[in-house]
Amino acid sequence: MTDNDLTRQAGTPALQASKLSKVYDEGPARIQVLDDVSLTVERGEMVAIVGASGSGKSTLLHILGLLDVPSSGEVTVDGVSAAGLSEVQKSALRNRSLGFVYQFHHLLSEFSALDNVAMPLIVRRENRDTAREAARQVLSLVGLAERAEHYPGQLSGGERQRVALARALVTRPACVLADEPTGNLDRGTAHKMFELLTQVNRESGTAFAIVTHDIELAARADRQLLMERGQLVSG
Repeated sequence: MTDNDLTRQAGTPALQASKLSKVYDEGPARIQVLDDVSLTVERGEMVAIVGASGSGKSTLLHILGLLDVPSSGEVTVDGVSAAGLSEVQKSALRNRSLGFVYQFHHLLSEFSALDNVAMPLIVRRENRDTAREAARQVLSLVGLAERAEHYPGQLSGGERQRVALARALVTRPACVLADEPTGNLDRGTAHKMFELLTQVNRESGTAFAIVTHDIELAARADRQLLMERGQLVSG
């Protein structure tokens, strides 16, 4: 497969996993983190994955994001199977079709909010002015148009998370993977952040797969999946 083959296929799910397993061998011990996990995230859908610490949620999200490889099973992103792709091709598919939001914003302190958001487009070697204009538009979408030239150190925690969300959206991905996106925020700010996630989901049609401990916030998603001991037991 060439990079030109990584084209968006209309009518296919945003994200799909089939029979994923993940096993770590640590000396004589064999630790199964994921056990026969299958799921589908449709285009425009918001799915919340809940479960206790150590249940396998973050491992699943890393594999769905092509940041780790399963011991067995297959991941399909935006209609393209990751099986057999080179690391360069996985990187291209990830950059084009997936966005990421984490508990900590991971913004680059030496760059403005605008340039942090533009970075994924600059990495794919798009024209810098075009990238910055796209970043400006998505910052407006998350309510931070007036903070575009501010640096991370000049922003509140909630604002930094909104910049991180804008960065995830700037490539117009099929799906955003969010790992505890409200976990580092106070309760009021967490609610506002989740409201923003649902608003962006509705307005942009971007799918979201969100890992969270917060059952109340997860209830706002279209669908809730429960993980226990490496398995999806409901959803």
